[in-house]
Amino acid sequence: MGISVNVRGKNIQITDSLRDAAEKAITKSRHFLSDMAAVNVLLSSVGQVCSAEITVKDRNALARVEESGNDMYNVLHEAGEILERKLKKYKNQMVAKNEGRPTSHATAERIGDTLSGADTEHPDAEEQIEIRKVKRFGIKPMFPEDAVLEMELLGHDFFVFANAEEDCEVNVVYRRKKGGYGLIRPEFE
Repeated sequence: MGISVNVRGKNIQITDSLRDAAEKAITKSRHFLSDMAAVNVLLSSVGQVCSAEITVKDRNALARVEESGNDMYNVLHEAGEILERKLKKYKNQMVAKNEGRPTSHATAERIGDTLSGADTEHPDAEEQIEIRKVKRFGIKPMFPEDAVLEMELLGHDFFVFANAEEDCEVNVVYRRKKGGYGLIRPEFE
């Protein structure tokens, strides 16, 4: 069947040259992916700023990379390099963690939006709080260490998961500003 690559544009026309550059950008990452992988590349342009967002959905992982700059071809090249580093790091961590054995709890098979894109600005005291977007995603049991790997693979600062160590209770892992990671476990009062 082969890896599926879908290149779309927002405020930019996708030429054959751009399509070829997008496919070339993921060439080095192909050996980390199964034949079932789907790669979505979204190219956009706002004024002089070009951006590329590459999302890889495979049976074992979901990875996302964003890059911006002045030249779309350089942006695509850089995004491809970042994607390759992320996938290589993920693979190496999984192999090291499991001493070469595959694991069923280490990967999350998810379809849908990632957790990025949330507004980080604080509303003024006089403004009413408005939730502008709701995202839903499937979760399955995993260990906190596996959740950290998934968070890193997605490039997020936090990750929500069902903790296999705590009767599948919903937990959050996050990247600490002072280094390392944190785990949030709810306590109901």
